[in-house]
Amino acid sequence: MEPKSMNFLTYFEAFFLTGIFLTLLCYPLVDAHERMDWKAPAKERKMKNPIPNTPESHSRAQKIYVGKCALCHGLKGDGQGEMGKALNPNPPDFTDRHMMKEMTDGEIFWKITTGKGPMPSYQKELTENERWGLVNYLRSLVKPR
Repeated sequence: MEPKSMNFLTYFEAFFLTGIFLTLLCYPLVDAHERMDWKAPAKERKMKNPIPNTPESHSRAQKIYVGKCALCHGLKGDGQGEMGKALNPNPPDFTDRHMMKEMTDGEIFWKITTGKGPMPSYQKELTENERWGLVNYLRSLVKPR
């Protein structure tokens, strides 16, 4: 007959391993921005995009995206760029309708501007209008229903 301490240890190990398994299973479902605790301040979330979403601004923003963002975020915006696959957390999936609905234009602009972790700040590298144009372009990457 096994000692009671072995039974407790076996239950504890099973509980512990189950917790690890569930954590690993659910971790990818958590948005990259939430894992980084990356929420824009309320003032920035309320900012409105001053750049009209025209074919010309879309074309300019697409060129910027391909040159500066696609390597990590993927050409489709799905977070599967070659460099992005190695990042932790992985870049967000801009095709995710739910995530993009939750973020305001001001929040996206603020994140592009400030950067955090592996995401660089583009405040000095891109003009304000270019960053707002990127916000419009990122919105165009959302998968249709």
